[in-house]
Parts: sequence; C-alpha cells; structure tokens
Amino acid sequence: MSVLESYMKDLAELVNLDCGSHNVAGVTKVAEIMKKHFESIGFKAELVDLGPGAGNGMFACNKPDADHYDVLFNAHMDTVFPDGEAAARPLTVKGDRAYGPGCSDCKSGVLAIYYALKAARPEDLERLSIAVALNPDEETGSRASSAWLRGIAAKSSRALVFEAAREGGQLVRSRKGSSNYVVTFKGVSSHAGNAPYRGANANIAAMRFALAAAGLADVEKGTTVNPGVIEGGKAPNIISDCCVVKLDTRYWNNEDDRALHEGIMKLADAVWAPRVTQTIERVSHSNSMPLSEATKELVAQITEAAKLEGFDIDWVDAGGASDGNHMAEAGLPVIDGCGPAGGEFHCDREFLRIDTIEERIRMITRFLTLI
Repeated sequence: MSVLESYMKDLAELVNLDCGSHNVAGVTKVAEIMKKHFESIGFKAELVDLGPGAGNGMFACNKPDADHYDVLFNAHMDTVFPDGEAAARPLTVKGDRAYGPGCSDCKSGVLAIYYALKAARPEDLERLSIAVALNPDEETGSRASSAWLRGIAAKSSRALVFEAAREGGQLVRSRKGSSNYVVTFKGVSSHAGNAPYRGANANIAAMRFALAAAGLADVEKGTTVNPGVIEGGKAPNIISDCCVVKLDTRYWNNEDDRALHEGIMKLADAVWAPRVTQTIERVSHSNSMPLSEATKELVAQITEAAKLEGFDIDWVDAGGASDGNHMAEAGLPVIDGCGPAGGEFHCDREFLRIDTIEERIRMITRFLTLI
C-alpha cells in the first residue's frame, strides 16, 4: 500500500467519526486512535485529561525524559459539526479533492504530523527531541487546552501548527491577536414623547462610544476596532435605559494591543451622555503570533525544505487567530498552515487537496534534517 493510500485509509477512520468540540467521547476516540499510531512508531504517547466538558488531549514524544523540545507539532482533533454529520457525509473522493466533516480542518493536519514523523530518518529522531500535542477544543477557543499548549511551548524551541494550508497552498507566517470587550451602558427610561428629558438615553451614549472606539483603529499599523454588536432599547417611544456594545479588536503585535486596550479603557471612563454610566469587561484575549526574526528563520527553513522536495511555497499573514497565538505567548517562533491544503472550512463544501498530501509530509520530514 502506498503512503497516499495508507493516509487516505487512516483519514477515513478519523473523518467518519462524530467529533464536534462538545462530543467528548468522539474527540477522545480520535485521541485514542492517534495514541496508537504514535506508539506504533516508537513514540511515548498518553491521553491528557483537560477537565470536564472537553475530550482528552494527546501528547507524544520520542524522548519521554526530555525537559526541552527542539520542535513542537500541534493540530486539533475537534470539528464544528453536530452529531450525525459524519454518517451523513462520510469521507468522499471526487477527482483530486476529498470531502467530509473536518477532512481539512483539521484531520488532514493531525495525520500529516504522524506520517511525517513515521518517515523521519532514524538519525534525526535520535538527534532531536520532538513533541506532539493534539488538542480537543480549538473550535471553541481552546479554553480547556490553551494553558496546556502554552506550557509545552514554554519548553520548546519552535512550534509548527498543522491547520490546513490555504486553498492555494500558502502557509501562515504570522497571525493577528484579538480581544473582545463587552461595554454595558445604564441610563434612565422615560416616555419619548411626554417626558423625554426625564430620561437618560443609553443608546446615544453607546453609539457615541462605539464611534470613538472605532476611531482608535490604525490602517497603517493594521489595527482594527469593530463595534460588531450594539443592542439597546425596548421600543422607539421609550428612552433607552440599557445598551450593550460588543467590540472586536485585532493587532499584529502586543505593543499595539496594549495601546488599543489603554485607549478603550480610557474611553470607557468618559461620560458619553448625561446621567448614563457604563461598565466594561474584556471577555477574551489572545496575543499575536508575530513575524519575529526567529520566525523569519523558521520560515526560511520550511521554504528550503519544500524547495528540496521539488516545490515552492508562499506565505500569508492572517487576521484570524489559532492555537499558534496561544503558543506564541511563550516567546518561541511559531508558523501555521503546515498541513495539506484545503478550503471551504466549517461548511458542507469543505475539501482537502489530495495533491498536496504527500508533498507536505515530505516537506516536514525534510525540515527535520535542517534544524
């Protein structure tokens, strides 16, 4: 059986399982399958309890006693799809594309790690300490696994994330960080016709605040502030006594994150309408995955590895976050999109480019010879 035939057989086993983030048994089953795979090539593998409500993680290492890892490989085992989706849409091949829930996001990357290490030269496995961390909850923000990933990253020299490469084959060399804020405005309700001045309009305060917050964005720096949700009022003839603004911010580096945060907090302390007060909460935060000098060196090594395997790759900078952002907090260089290419994620048109499977496996195996 060829490498590709074996890979597709193993991929079908993973794709044809319901393993949405909240299907604890399904995600844990994927972890159990991958544990056996890594044990079959001599890695020490274990399931990791990440608490109630999350499936098990899977950790594997070729040198169990190592206190530092030359490289950390990561991919997530969960999907966004509900139970029943796997039976309704099992892995299907049409031409040079495969279809099925999670086939590209991120089951193809999970398997690519295993196949690359399976093909690695014995001398590279002897020379290098390699860690593999497969987490169960990326699609819901990695709330259970992000601290675990950061802990492993803190002991690693570099990290590769095996989310799918872009549809055109590009890898991701940097990602923006993101924060989300909820700002709640409290005013005084009153009749809009008979007694408008007895009220204090929370909606007006919220809208003024939202416009000011959006003005903190900087096109040149690539920072954005999006008042994506504004909810307030009960009826047109009632002065609104409550309004909520939900903000999304994005930034390429953590210095800009701090500047945005300080600016938003300063705005939240201001008065935006008479007798209207507000409270603010930052409900989520993710550091950026920056293009540091160390990351540029990692990018060059992967680019060279691809070239040595007979193909060229391009790179993109992404506005969305991934588990790479969590690991980058440890200060190590991180790149993403190391899995085979695909597209149309999170819908029934999701596909995997079969023609990129073997080349990406060879690229990673070759990369191990360069570090």
